Amino acid sequence: MSISFGEKLKLIRSTTGLSQQKFSDLIGLGISSYKKNEGGFTEVGSITLQKVATHPACNKYALWLISDTTNPESGQIAPGDIDSEQALKNEALSQDEFDKEFIKTVGDSLLMFCHLGWFTPDKDNKKVFDDSGTLILKDVRSLIESRYQTSSKAIKSA
Repeated sequence: MSISFGEKLKLIRSTTGLSQQKFSDLIGLGISSYKKNEGGFTEVGSITLQKVATHPACNKYALWLISDTTNPESGQIAPGDIDSEQALKNEALSQDEFDKEFIKTVGDSLLMFCHLGWFTPDKDNKKVFDDSGTLILKDVRSLIESRYQTSSKAIKSA
């Protein structure tokens, strides 16, 4: 059974961890229109679908959004799906490779936050994102390790 486009928007938004206001700003849609779409009060139009499906933070859900299908091999998943190839890749990473990947991912996220206007980086420091990623990794390493160990145990026991 297919769910409505409004419910799909809510799932995608929830997966990004953003409020309705922040998500509507992210995709470039007015908050009033977005709330009506997500709440099912108005039909989700093609412009909204296009904005969500083509946004870099959401385009991995485009196929699911339109057709209720996924294709993990091509990077098309549904909110909440675990990309099995990425999970296997992460499991096989050395500590150094994991650190580099983590720092790159944090840097990409910080860049998105800049685009959203959440903060402005120090323009004189070219390594601001890498430095921030390194500091964040230092602060959250134990949390990541405990979560990963918990996830690995759950996966192995399944």
